[in-house]
Amino acid sequence: MVLPYTDAIQQLVDALAARIQRSVAVDDRRGGLLVSSRHFGDEDTLRVDVVLSRRLPARVAAYLNGFGIATSDKPVSVPASPSLGLKARRCYPIRDHGRLLGYLWLIDEEAKRFDEVVGACVVQLSARLRERSLQVAEEERRRRTVVADLLLGGAGSARAAADLVGEGLVGAEDEIVVIAADATTDPEAVAAVIAEAAARGGRDEPAVRAFATVAADRGAALVAGREEVARAAARLAETVRRDVPRRDAEDGGSFVGLSDAGRLEQAPDLWRQAVLASWAAAGLPESAPVLSWRDTGVYGPLMLAATTAPELVVPPEIAELGAGGRTDSLAHTAEVFLDAAGDTAAASERLMIHRTTLYYRLAQIEKKTGWDLKNGRDRLTLHLGLKTQRLLDSGIPALLRGEEKRRGSS
Repeated sequence: MVLPYTDAIQQLVDALAARIQRSVAVDDRRGGLLVSSRHFGDEDTLRVDVVLSRRLPARVAAYLNGFGIATSDKPVSVPASPSLGLKARRCYPIRDHGRLLGYLWLIDEEAKRFDEVVGACVVQLSARLRERSLQVAEEERRRRTVVADLLLGGAGSARAAADLVGEGLVGAEDEIVVIAADATTDPEAVAAVIAEAAARGGRDEPAVRAFATVAADRGAALVAGREEVARAAARLAETVRRDVPRRDAEDGGSFVGLSDAGRLEQAPDLWRQAVLASWAAAGLPESAPVLSWRDTGVYGPLMLAATTAPELVVPPEIAELGAGGRTDSLAHTAEVFLDAAGDTAAASERLMIHRTTLYYRLAQIEKKTGWDLKNGRDRLTLHLGLKTQRLLDSGIPALLRGEEKRRGSS
């Protein structure tokens, strides 16, 4: 009979503990406890806490990693740290052809004397953890598909919500926040960073869970929990901004959007908020690179209106200014001038033109549109129209129309 991998790992650990009369624990490569044996009076405060909570505090993880356990292919002795509730212990990295799978731990200042017998057990554990890593990877692929179905709406969204609740991954009463990176980032890189950061963050925030996915060719995440969900999502989004470069910038961080907090059944609408917020973060010079839906201000409802009825929010006079994507167009000149709050010195510097040229172009803009750029209402109308036109020229409307079509066919 072939045992499930967790049962096989537990049996190996229990047999080793009984043989050497010391407690044994095995963690995954991120420091999460997989199995532990019974204690022989050698436990410390940390071991008891970890067994009860199944998580390793971040400050303890930092202390342990400081001894090179993640890169070593040999046992590593870790000295005691009374302030962390940690006795001296020995770490045995578990690897498969050089790939780190996890760690075996003994609490003992003289644990080196067990190296030979523990080493034999580590070889067996390597095979079991390899099986576990394959199963975990398959489960992660399935979960990513479920979360993507949830976010993108349609008939699959309700089924995905039921699956997540049924599996105990998301509570029916949990709050959720959706994170979406903009289209200039590698979605797989975004999902990988989110998964890694969520695993680390889970040590200190067990009540908040994050599930990485790729939806509509964008890296994304669903963050769920009972409390502090928005705060945890904001930290996760900042990690993505910092750690995932844009495809079009070697040293530039990503642009990331965050939805409001809502319920699981609102996930498709929250996804839309996050996608639009990510576009605003990338497309509006005054915006922060990590932008929440609530911080899009007037642009939020404007973007929603633009994707449903663009003719109502883009004045026809905007077309008279030419293509907004061209840096020599009157539309671009107007947008830069208005982004600079009418500061001609700043605008001419950003446009890299003489101020006289700028004045000439502004006169042309007024002539073609019939608006007075000294009039606050006219300036606001022009500014919002230009921003909305830029949104319509992006791939966002097509993405959202595709979602509506998917929902309508469900």
